[in-house]
Amino acid sequence: MRALVLVLCCGVLFGAGMAGAETYTVRPDGTGDYPTIQAAIDAAVDGDIIELTDGIFTGDGNRDIDYLGKAITVRSQSGNAAGCIIDCEGSAATPHRAFHFYSGEQNNSRLSGVTIMHGWAPIESRGGGIRCEGESAPVVIDCILTDNSGAAALCIESSWLTFTNCHFTSNTAFEGGGICCEEATLTIEHCTFSDNTAEQSGGAIRARAAVITVDCCTFTHNTASHGGATDFIMGCEVALRDCLYQENSAIEAGCVCLFAGCQGTIEGCTFVGNSSDQWAAAVEVGKSSTAHVAECTFYGNAASGGTLILSDDPSTVTNTIVAFSTLGPALYSWSNVALSCCDFCGNEGGDWIGGYASQYGINGNISEDPLFCDPENGDFALHELSPCAPFSPPNPECDLIGAWAVGCGGTPVTESTWGGIKAMFRR
Repeated sequence: MRALVLVLCCGVLFGAGMAGAETYTVRPDGTGDYPTIQAAIDAAVDGDIIELTDGIFTGDGNRDIDYLGKAITVRSQSGNAAGCIIDCEGSAATPHRAFHFYSGEQNNSRLSGVTIMHGWAPIESRGGGIRCEGESAPVVIDCILTDNSGAAALCIESSWLTFTNCHFTSNTAFEGGGICCEEATLTIEHCTFSDNTAEQSGGAIRARAAVITVDCCTFTHNTASHGGATDFIMGCEVALRDCLYQENSAIEAGCVCLFAGCQGTIEGCTFVGNSSDQWAAAVEVGKSSTAHVAECTFYGNAASGGTLILSDDPSTVTNTIVAFSTLGPALYSWSNVALSCCDFCGNEGGDWIGGYASQYGINGNISEDPLFCDPENGDFALHELSPCAPFSPPNPECDLIGAWAVGCGGTPVTESTWGGIKAMFRR
């Protein structure tokens, strides 16, 4: 049974290094094979591995680290990121970051199993924890980035930054508290983003003119003025797959914003309890941008404009549930959208209204309680009697509707009161 916990659905394995590689040890107290991380990198050659013992690495040589274009791996010896910490000790007076990739490093330049904290970069520089530029393409695995300022990570200038199984928490920035990406490529797999904040846009991720792929990730309690979790602008190509967005918030666009010529695909994602003071609680698409939303579940989101706003250029929504929004309708009243095999039900501001009302009752579109197994405890799998189960009445022509498969039987759970739902997400 699928529960409201991120499922590892896209396993990726990375080798430790090349055959015949040398392994060097660095310790926080300066003992080991080399006194600092940078000294070890200076001496290393392609294929070498630098292992960091547990403890807290501070000071020159253990921050502002440069891979020098080498195909090497820096990793914790224990594999426990929480025990192996690089504390940049950065501030406005003395800015420092952990790593700077700018010499053409490729995907055989790897960082694994460490915590990066207290990096600080000014607005004009950015990348308090990691900065990647100049067509570099390193891979970061099993790391924690926390309490960094000026965006925990930055990728610009045709670079390609990959994060796998990393955790971004309590980072801050003007734009992109967790990651900021401009005119570059960003790949994120099995990562979590929690309690990140941006003063302007993209609490967790902000991207401009970039190619973004986000698979199997979780976004919780991220905030910004615009795009509480993610904000994509100016021609971004975006793919969001099998992600969970829970209790993110913004003044405008609580979770995902695609704006100014972006193209997005949102597939298999779940949006629960997200909110916006204005416009879309979960997904907002506008100004010559388009989105294809498929096999998603939206539950208990709140914004006066609607859970989704899909305007300007036409978008599509297929095999998707939008249910029990606690404020506003399922979609903005005049969304420009083609709908098929969708279930809009129990939304406080209305289900099939405005410019898309005529699509109710055709192309498999219904308004029926989806019969989630246990939504109050975060289980959005479907009861076997659900109208959203594959090829079930009243829409036998439709495959599975929503992000979650059938997971229970017996007596189905039905929604009965608005108060109970609102209480789940009241702050």
